[in-house]
Amino acid sequence: MKKLLLLLLLPLSVFSQSYQHAVTLGDYKGYRYFASIDKFSFWDAESHIQSIDSSIHLLSLHSEAENLFVYYKVMQNLHDPQYPSFYWLGGHDENNEGQWEWIDGTQWDYEGWMTDTSQTSHGAEPNNLGGDEDYLMGMYYYDGKWNDATNNPSDLPFHYVFKVRLNVQDTLTIDESDVQDNSTSQDTTTFSQPQVENKIYPTYQRVELSKVVFETSWENQTTLLLHDSGGRLVHNITFTTEQRNVLELPLLSAGIYYGVMKNEGELFRFKILLTK
Repeated sequence: MKKLLLLLLLPLSVFSQSYQHAVTLGDYKGYRYFASIDKFSFWDAESHIQSIDSSIHLLSLHSEAENLFVYYKVMQNLHDPQYPSFYWLGGHDENNEGQWEWIDGTQWDYEGWMTDTSQTSHGAEPNNLGGDEDYLMGMYYYDGKWNDATNNPSDLPFHYVFKVRLNVQDTLTIDESDVQDNSTSQDTTTFSQPQVENKIYPTYQRVELSKVVFETSWENQTTLLLHDSGGRLVHNITFTTEQRNVLELPLLSAGIYYGVMKNEGELFRFKILLTK
């Protein structure tokens, strides 16, 4: 089977520093992401990663696409049917109530709070319930929406997430079948293969989530066609293409779906598996 050789940037610390305490989540925008295997309180989590590598802090997030990437990767790699895989992010308003900041000192330029009050019991987040919810947690709501949490000695501990910059070249062999799906659908329009790198994720998720991120260098208008395993068209949208596109999907039944992205004579195929 044909192989593709891709040059990727891998982190210097991957070769000089071991992160055996953590699960590798994947690479995104020049960083490799990890989640701790063990669980900690908020500040114990920060102290733990600092004791392993003093250049690293709990994770800061700066876009919806990055937040979704982390959420879905944690769900896939740390999923426990008996207990949700809650995780700490590196945000808090301990110093000044309502003024949230990242431990790593980066700009607070994105927020992913759960503001849909139909999904909450005590109003939109952050709600500082009880007066001491000063710490940022993920996985509490669907799609990785954020919650402000307490950090009391009696609270349950959580996993934590961190990232390491990729800055050393290495070569990774990828099976072409993992990159592009060759399944057919009812669409028979002839297009050339895309001349730019496209990426879509997550390709495995629960039916109630039904949201994907499409990353591309395409411009102008892109059309998405989604077919079920029987070839029936179940979704058809056209959108203005950006570098990162967060696309809502309709509520679909569990199963395999075949997608086609079309843009100015080019075509990109992908496959999504939805589970209950």
